[in-house]
Amino acid sequence: MQTITSPANGRVKQLVRLQRRARSRREAGLFCIETVRDLTRATGAGFDVAEFYATDRAWQTEPALRRAAADAACFTVTDDVLAKAAYRENPSGFVAVLRARWLTLGDLRLGATPALLVCSGLEKPGNLGAILRTADAIGCDAVLVDSAEADLFNPNCVRASTGAVFGVPIVCAEVDELIAWLNGAGVTVCAATPEAERTIDKVDLRQPFAWVVGSEAEGLTERWRAAAGVTASVPMRGRSVDSLNVSVTAALLLYEAVRQRRA
Repeated sequence: MQTITSPANGRVKQLVRLQRRARSRREAGLFCIETVRDLTRATGAGFDVAEFYATDRAWQTEPALRRAAADAACFTVTDDVLAKAAYRENPSGFVAVLRARWLTLGDLRLGATPALLVCSGLEKPGNLGAILRTADAIGCDAVLVDSAEADLFNPNCVRASTGAVFGVPIVCAEVDELIAWLNGAGVTVCAATPEAERTIDKVDLRQPFAWVVGSEAEGLTERWRAAAGVTASVPMRGRSVDSLNVSVTAALLLYEAVRQRRA
């Protein structure tokens, strides 16, 4: 097993690019993870490990690393090299490079009454990750993102999702393609907008539905508003607060569906 001792090593520079740049991740078809939890969930979902960089201490104390790295190119690195290559401030002893995988709409297999969520124009990868965590918790059939270039494997998205990014079916596509597919699948598009007079508890979510949540700064685009068969709002009674974090809103929307379907 080769040992890397210099932070200026070419492989370390490539790791830094994968960690920091969405374009590098997409062009290479690779991304990085740094925790045993994420590694276990990724490999359990069928993601392949391409390269593995770990300190001597990590190789010796984490049996999960050797199991996951069995078919990967493996390297031992010094603490200085790991600190350079890691995204986290306090790295856990390794960086694993995995092969990315993207689904298409044709890959989705929906049941009779699917529960879907559409994320439109979200600015922060951490918000998308938190939404994926909730989507996994409620058994959401799929999450759709209305940008073919969405950065699913951004380190902040992976971390905030607690590994849900590897298990929840996620499709990234352009708006018109998503709308046409939802209409063809008989799914009611439900737009979450603060201006709507109807509240979310008044929407029949026992039928096939797709909640659409938008940018916190801009809200939903006119294209999504026009495509919606239903618009609804989350009740707000605060004196000064007039909106919620988008991941909190998504959780309320999805758990309202859980409540109705249990009734």
